[in-house]
Formats: sequence, structure tokens, C-alpha cells
Amino acid sequence: MKNPAVLLSLLLCSSSFAQEAAPTEAPAPAAAVETSASTPAAPATSTISRLRLFGQNGATAFLYRDSSCIRGMFSDGVEKASGSMGSAFGSLIGSVSNTSLGIPETETSKNLARKDGFFSKAYFREYEVPADKPSSLRIGFQDVSSFYVANGMRYENVSPSCSGDVTFTPRAGEDYEAAFSWEGKRCSISINQVIAKEGKTELVPVPVTRAPSC
Repeated sequence: MKNPAVLLSLLLCSSSFAQEAAPTEAPAPAAAVETSASTPAAPATSTISRLRLFGQNGATAFLYRDSSCIRGMFSDGVEKASGSMGSAFGSLIGSVSNTSLGIPETETSKNLARKDGFFSKAYFREYEVPADKPSSLRIGFQDVSSFYVANGMRYENVSPSCSGDVTFTPRAGEDYEAAFSWEGKRCSISINQVIAKEGKTELVPVPVTRAPSC
């Protein structure tokens, strides 16, 4: 883990969602979607926080609320922002859409269209998470645009992938966004606080740690 404990370096990879973080392999094409979210953050007296996750065909984004560890993908209470059959099919045919709770827009959410891949439309979903309690994420990405079938034969290029399990503790009334970033041959998962100030949006990395299996 890097110091301060803001970024968590994980596996060789190529990813589609970028923000600030640590190293990875050459990025793979990602998907995109437009958004329209910019309502005020929840009051500081609230017992909840809000979290934005990105998804597209080839990506995994599972949310485990009020948990410092990772359970199985079929466990009760797991939110599958990306990685379910429904979301994969929607991304494949381009019918998937964003789900916003009002987290201010960031460069990533505003420019998702730049990250659309072949049969892989990008989107985001926003969730409420309990404040001052740990929540964990399983996030992964593998480029799917290199798979195709021609004349009854399946062809595929070996594409780098990136995945990891992290946990963090959100604070009351704050908004967050989780994303991949890369540099060199390593990828990282970062969770950033989204702060809207003077008409601009600032991303501030928050501490994350590796999440064990439950």
C-alpha cells in the first residue's frame, strides 16, 4: 500500500475508468454515457454517504455495504453495479443508462462517451452507503473489445486485466467516486471524495485498504 494510504496498487491491468491513482498496464478502451447529476451533497448531519461506481461490459463492480470484507457474488445484500447478466447485456446493446442520486459530476462522469468500447457502453450508478461504517468494493476490468467471431471461428487477443478488493469508511454527508487508474504496468483502484466548490468539482483521494474475504 502506498503512503498515505490513499491508493491501493493491484494486479497488472488495463482499465477504462480513470482518475488519480497508481500504475497499470496500457489502458484498454472503455465505455461511455452522459450524465446529469449535480445536486447538493447530503447534509453533514446525515447518517449516509453517496458513492458513484462505473460499469460496462467487461467490468465488475460489486458493493458490500457495512462490511469490511468481501463475500461471495451471490450473497445477500451485494449491489452489482456492473457484472450481472442484465448490466452486461444492456452495455452490450447500448440500452444501459446512468442512475444518479445527485452526486456532482466529475470529468469521468461527464465524458463517459469517450470510454465506450466495442459492444461495451459505459455508465454509472450511484448508491447510498452507511456513514462512519466500512463498505467494501470488488472492482475489476478486462477489455472485451478484442473478442470476435468470424466464419464460425472465435478469435481473441490476450488483453490485460485489473481487479482488486478494497474497503474504506465514508464520512457522513460526503460524496465519493471509485475508479481505476494506471501508470506503467500496474493498476490501482482509488476512491475519491467528490467536492463541489465555486462551480468546480474537486477530487480528493481517501484512505483505502485491501479487503479480505469474509
